[in-house]
Amino acid sequence: MEDVHGAEDLRPVIYVTGFGPFSGHAINASQLAVELLPREDIEEKLGVRLITEIVEVEYEYVKKTIPQRWKKYMPKLTVHVGVSNLAETLTLEQLAHNTGYEKEDNCGCVPIGGLCHSDGTDIIQSSIQMDMISSTLNKATCLKLPCAKSTDPGRFLCDFTYYLSLKEDKSRSAFIHVPTLQKFTAEEISSALAAAIKEMYLQRVAKRCTETQDSMTSR
Repeated sequence: MEDVHGAEDLRPVIYVTGFGPFSGHAINASQLAVELLPREDIEEKLGVRLITEIVEVEYEYVKKTIPQRWKKYMPKLTVHVGVSNLAETLTLEQLAHNTGYEKEDNCGCVPIGGLCHSDGTDIIQSSIQMDMISSTLNKATCLKLPCAKSTDPGRFLCDFTYYLSLKEDKSRSAFIHVPTLQKFTAEEISSALAAAIKEMYLQRVAKRCTETQDSMTSR
């Protein structure tokens, strides 16, 4: 990958997606929050390259796009973000499902057989410890949003997208549901989102260091 000056950018990548509008959400809080992330100094604080993208609320689009982005960016961390009417907090999803997708997308389509991936287990859990992230964020007095772990991402595009990334690498994948803009401002949501992403990345870095040390000790 190259930066704006044509030089190769060797920084590790954090890839973050939000969703565009869909029924009931003419303005998607996840889109606005993700678009504001570059203001949160994630790159400077973590020494990474932040890549954000707004994806369509369409099963086929997501099924084609997400694996392509993994191959293109080789992210050290992928975080998908979606909005939920039920969310009262920043909600960290621990797992995703392969089956049960019956709700129509923006094109009026559903996956064949309600299936995300033809070669996958029913559930994949992220290796990122969402309870630890939640506990840390809830101690941060500067954040307006509380934080909680969830094991029910909803059997729609959020769940579907998350499963595709977990299938790529469950140790580097996360999904966060954010509340609507009636509950918090886009800026408040984005700040909390940035804090969660930073903690997830630091957890991954710490785990890799531990794994490397254990590997060297066992030799």
